[in-house]
Amino acid sequence: MIPKGNHAMKLTRRAILATTATLAMPAIAQTRTKLKLAGGGVALYGYMPFFIATGRQLWQKHGIDPEIAMFPGGAPAMQAVLGGSSQVACGYYEHTIQMAAKGAKLTAFVLQAQNSGLALGIRKALEGEIKTVADLKGRKIGVSAPGSATHMFAMQLLTKAGLKATDASAIGVGTTQTALSAFERGDIDALSLFDPIMMDLESRGLVKVLADARDTAGSTAIFGGPYASGSLYGEAGWLEKNQPAVRGAAAAIKEAVTFLRGAAPEEAIAALEKGMCFLAAPVCSAGFTRNRGAFEHDGKITMAQAETVRRMLGSFSAEIAAANIDLAATFTTKYLDGV
Repeated sequence: MIPKGNHAMKLTRRAILATTATLAMPAIAQTRTKLKLAGGGVALYGYMPFFIATGRQLWQKHGIDPEIAMFPGGAPAMQAVLGGSSQVACGYYEHTIQMAAKGAKLTAFVLQAQNSGLALGIRKALEGEIKTVADLKGRKIGVSAPGSATHMFAMQLLTKAGLKATDASAIGVGTTQTALSAFERGDIDALSLFDPIMMDLESRGLVKVLADARDTAGSTAIFGGPYASGSLYGEAGWLEKNQPAVRGAAAAIKEAVTFLRGAAPEEAIAALEKGMCFLAAPVCSAGFTRNRGAFEHDGKITMAQAETVRRMLGSFSAEIAAANIDLAATFTTKYLDGV
């Protein structure tokens, strides 16, 4: 499901300056290619390399002049690419498979994070009524945006619990304070989202987690294999015609991943553009520690990861299960050659 509309949230003034400033340093490329990027949400560890690339000006270092539009979830970011207002999306790899089943040719060209990074939890006040995912039938589940990775995670869990993917209602709540507020007010019964929001709710004793894919063990247990989550992707034809820009973006993300592998939690959070982790620094740092395993990779999506993601999507989508999808066409590593 692709939501209608194309309403981007404006970046902070500081974020805009960070994406356009020119530094008088030899390491920063002086000739740059403009690239329109659609971000699938802020405060998500699955997209942390994207915001590190912004905060540390790695786009510029690798020859990119970024124009960034932020969206409340991965599905509207994907729509921006399909509609032509953006050229590359910062979103979950699974969108490339989802759209391949519909005949669209989206290709992920660099991995930001492995593992799912997602957790599904209920309001603590409901733990007497909701003990398992199966008890969510007829309930309201908050997701970043309908059709986004958070929604698909919830649908997969519902199906795994013996329900239909539509047996619970998906309510778009975004990825920042709006999600916290909806949960705290009781507008939703459960929340499918990432750290640091889930970490914050846990630290305050407000959530009971029913399914946790934030680390490698949990992700593997839920999905049955290695997983590819945050990525950069674009339309295959556009990528082929704009290889210098694609290689530059891939190099920026890979450098950000390398930085995160060795960074202390406080160092990692400090490197983000202000506002990209909107909660208290200790919560953000604890969330990074919980998700550190997501960055133990070389930027390349593997066929094993792709097969796990397709299996997950096919578990609740008859269209994807029946589609003749060329998995090898939904991702590529060639733009990382020599990086």
